[in-house]
Amino acid sequence: MQDGAVTFVQGDAFSFEPPTPVDWLVSDVIAYPERVSELLERWCTQRWATQAVVTMKFQGDPDWGALQRAVGVAEKAGYAVRVKHFFSNKNEVTLMMRALDGETRRESER
Repeated sequence: MQDGAVTFVQGDAFSFEPPTPVDWLVSDVIAYPERVSELLERWCTQRWATQAVVTMKFQGDPDWGALQRAVGVAEKAGYAVRVKHFFSNKNEVTLMMRALDGETRRESER
């Protein structure tokens, strides 16, 4: 579904590749934390999004080690990362990321 500047894509988040880089990626997939790190590695190293908001869900309390690995993946790829553990979402953490140079791969290849 597409509504103006927002496109909703339903499908396998782990095999999806955008046809062109995007300004924003918002992902709320239900997956083990390791899989979320894999997703971030694909998106961040390919520079497919300038900014992203991704949730990481846990069974029980957050796994801070897994969270730190995900943050490390994004930071290594050149993203600033902010992490929020919202009170109402006891078993999930939200990662907010922004490319430090503000560019996607498509822009940096020009």
